[in-house]
Amino acid sequence: MAEHNLIKATRLSPPIDTSLPYDETKIAGKTVVITGGAQGLGSEFAKRWASLGASIMVGDIDDKVGEAFVSELREKYPAGSHHYFHCDVTSWDSQTAFFKGAARASPHGGIDVVVANAGVNIPKANAQFESPEPRPDDPDAPPRPDLRILEVNVTAAMLTAHLALFWLPRNGPNRLNLHRNSGAATADDPARDRCLVLIGSAAGVFPFGGQALYTCSKHAITGIFRALRGTAWASGVRVNMLCPYFVIGSRMFPPVAEAAMLAGSAGGARLEDVVDAATRFAADDSIVGRALFVGPNMHIEGQAPGAGVEDGLVDERAIWDCYAEDYKDSEPFVWRFIRAMNAVERVKGWIGFWREFIGVILRMFVGRGG
Repeated sequence: MAEHNLIKATRLSPPIDTSLPYDETKIAGKTVVITGGAQGLGSEFAKRWASLGASIMVGDIDDKVGEAFVSELREKYPAGSHHYFHCDVTSWDSQTAFFKGAARASPHGGIDVVVANAGVNIPKANAQFESPEPRPDDPDAPPRPDLRILEVNVTAAMLTAHLALFWLPRNGPNRLNLHRNSGAATADDPARDRCLVLIGSAAGVFPFGGQALYTCSKHAITGIFRALRGTAWASGVRVNMLCPYFVIGSRMFPPVAEAAMLAGSAGGARLEDVVDAATRFAADDSIVGRALFVGPNMHIEGQAPGAGVEDGLVDERAIWDCYAEDYKDSEPFVWRFIRAMNAVERVKGWIGFWREFIGVILRMFVGRGG
């Protein structure tokens, strides 16, 4: 129903037309926190953004690799202030210390962008989950499954998101919500960004056969994104999600396994396309509540996903906006909840919320009485 359209109420920006350019230099001067940032995709994001003038705060469990990586950033990209912190993302205390240290090390004392990047995939754990064998000491029970994929990809990502929602609103004036947790921007205290980038996966959009644990974990990230994208604006935080397909050369799988997965298919996602999509999120503070799927370059016939696409054969592209229709036709509870949040926003306090809340309760009782 048209009256259940919440796109305007949730401050979502329009679907992204990835064929249009963006100003990547806007990331200059931002302080970026990246979990698992010393290797893989995280390190590629860090190198690109440091080259554009951002200050990079890397959290990783591998101290030797992390310290060497940040030393490289400092040598090659001295415009920013780059720091390494030991961070076990499965530990609340470790993540808390990482965020505290990052804020203290930031040139402006705040955090502009958080990338919940740390993640794992353990092929053996996926295989054993779907094909359990009896325990050596008990033929009638399997061993407890290895759930490290969920511990890192879901629980740890939730901790990162929670800390981001705590620290980002402390980052001075913000254009999404200038009166909550911040004052008006001034020349001495300019408006700053507040961005959380969740690293999902194609496995969070459709299932990966034979990878139940990994698919489950990335569907969970999609759930976090779809929930937060409709509410985080209240704290001035823009939440976006990156959903890469198998990234060629990412070392998530052994080379032989990667070749077997991609053989006979349209191919994998290129690393440069994944970095470009993430850079668009981090640099362009007008993008609010969007998800970008990154796959192989393809021509798609018919109705293709994403903005700016007409019926018929479309231009070849590798990056698509997905979940573009969320909040366009919401179910009644979500519609009422978001409207209640907007009531709070209008009066800059709780008066509007309680007025709406009591009104809903009264309507419920009146309806029962009738």
